[in-house]
Amino acid sequence: LPRHLKMSELRVFVAVLEHRSFHKAAAAVHLTQPAVTKAIAAIEQTLGVKLFDRHTHGVLPTAHGLSFAPRAVAVFEELRRAAQDLALVSSGARGTLRIGTVPMPAIPFLPIAIQRVTAAQPDAFVSVVEARESELVDRLRKRDIELAILRLALFDLDEDLHAETLFNEKLCVVAGKGHALAARKTLGWPELLQERWVLPPADCYFFEYLLRTLDKAGLALPRKSIESFEISVQYGMVSQGGMLSFGMRSPYVFAPGNEQVVRLPFDLPAPERPVSAVSLSAHQPSPLARMLVDQIRALVAAAPRAAAAQRSGTPGRARAAARERLTLHAAGQREPL
Repeated sequence: LPRHLKMSELRVFVAVLEHRSFHKAAAAVHLTQPAVTKAIAAIEQTLGVKLFDRHTHGVLPTAHGLSFAPRAVAVFEELRRAAQDLALVSSGARGTLRIGTVPMPAIPFLPIAIQRVTAAQPDAFVSVVEARESELVDRLRKRDIELAILRLALFDLDEDLHAETLFNEKLCVVAGKGHALAARKTLGWPELLQERWVLPPADCYFFEYLLRTLDKAGLALPRKSIESFEISVQYGMVSQGGMLSFGMRSPYVFAPGNEQVVRLPFDLPAPERPVSAVSLSAHQPSPLARMLVDQIRALVAAAPRAAAAQRSGTPGRARAAARERLTLHAAGQREPL
């Protein structure tokens, strides 16, 4: 039947079934009565059974017609539900969004943006994968994820990938709030080299980026006392272990819990590079993906207002500013600690 039965004929059958008249069914489906008669004859020939008996006031379904009717009606009910589901997905009210990011809290705004999306669309499902940049790109190409939030300071994108810039990021040096250098107003690189450092392993993009940046600036690479790829371990060794480390500006200055870690007053000669939402160039983002990017942009736009409120010294506004600063700072905006 799926190969030979035509939807137009099935539509005519349901109309005749509902109206019990070829004439009324023809008006309902905007066909002539001979066209309706022809469609019913065609479907009866395909099925090999008679579906309707004529009588003086119209037609009545035969036993075969009554048997076939629930299935035929169900086809159109399913199509109507399919249309409703498509409308919900198109609006973002329903659907699944699979995204990838480098390990938290490297992208501090993402949990807040996800929370806003799911609060607005409670029937939506969001799946988050944490992985290295190279793995996230592989997952994009395999369509395991739809969107990846990546720091483009670390690598260049191929032509099959599309990047939408969210904000600009910059490399910095960080220490625990209680570290002896945390209260200093100025620092030189020789002083920093004398400290103990926790650094990522040599086989990751971030370490390669550090090497390129320091080499270009003529700065020596610090000697590492601890090596770990895990962001949580690096953060713990900085906040609790008295070590220094490198980080991107946003997670240490604007992420939740940043009161334990401060950015040291040494301006690394590294250019600002974008953090972007990366997707396949040939893939149109889903409504949920678009919503997530829009929420991130809203957080970016709110950051300068939060910084201004904090500088105003007004207690209520300062508290609001503190909440806003838990997200990220806007593109190119330099903020005091």
